[in-house]
Amino acid sequence: MTSGMLEKALPATRLLEKCRLMFQVQEALENQKIEFAKKEEELKKREENLRLKDRELQDSLIGFSKFLQENNAKKVRAEKKALDEARIRQEKEVEIRELESKLEELQKERATAKTTLERMLAYQKYLEVVVDVTQEYHEINDLLQRHSTLTSTCDDLTKHIEECSEALEKLRVDLLMYRKTSHDEILNLENDVSSAKQVHEKKKRETAEIQLRMDSVLKVAASKTLARGQVCMAAENLFSRVCYRSTINHPEHTSPLKQLDVVGDYITDINQIIRTYKGSSFRSIL
Repeated sequence: MTSGMLEKALPATRLLEKCRLMFQVQEALENQKIEFAKKEEELKKREENLRLKDRELQDSLIGFSKFLQENNAKKVRAEKKALDEARIRQEKEVEIRELESKLEELQKERATAKTTLERMLAYQKYLEVVVDVTQEYHEINDLLQRHSTLTSTCDDLTKHIEECSEALEKLRVDLLMYRKTSHDEILNLENDVSSAKQVHEKKKRETAEIQLRMDSVLKVAASKTLARGQVCMAAENLFSRVCYRSTINHPEHTSPLKQLDVVGDYITDINQIIRTYKGSSFRSIL
């Protein structure tokens, strides 16, 4: 039924038609739900299958990883074992070479000991003959002990000689050093004596020059002293004559300068008197 016919139909008819349409829609919806549920179930199954396959794949990967790890561990153990075996083989080879070297040395020592033994047997026979001949030693050990004592004494004497030689060498070096030091000291003393002589000669010349200057100064001083004495005597004579002739009582003066002052004053007074007298005589004549 079309929409135009539905509009012209009765309301009950329209209601039935709508109910029918709703039923169809509901039925279609239910069918879709069923189909969706089926698809969802299929998807869940596929998802479960994928999850199982993924788990199986993870288990396979884990197993393969464990297999690789075990193989690597076996490889490392095998390599370590090979290295250890190589190291042990090298150590054994070195040990074998050392043992072979020691064996060779022992064989050489054995040959040397054998040669020494053969040589010592000759000495032993000689010592047995010596013991049989001499009366001083009764056994070879006594002779060997005597030899050991003499050897020790010889070593001690040799050591003493070396010590004496060292002491003598030290004394010789000390003597050379003493001679050198003494020679240097003698040279220094000679230089000091020469310097002292030069200083003495210089001081002697300076003393002679000073003595000459002192003699000259003493002569000048003596001359001045003589002149001073003469001046003092002349001043004293003049002062005595002035005191004798003057009517003024002059005090006693010991200083020549003061005596000459008195004499000068006296002469000045005499000259003044003479000039005064001559002036008065000239005026009386006029």
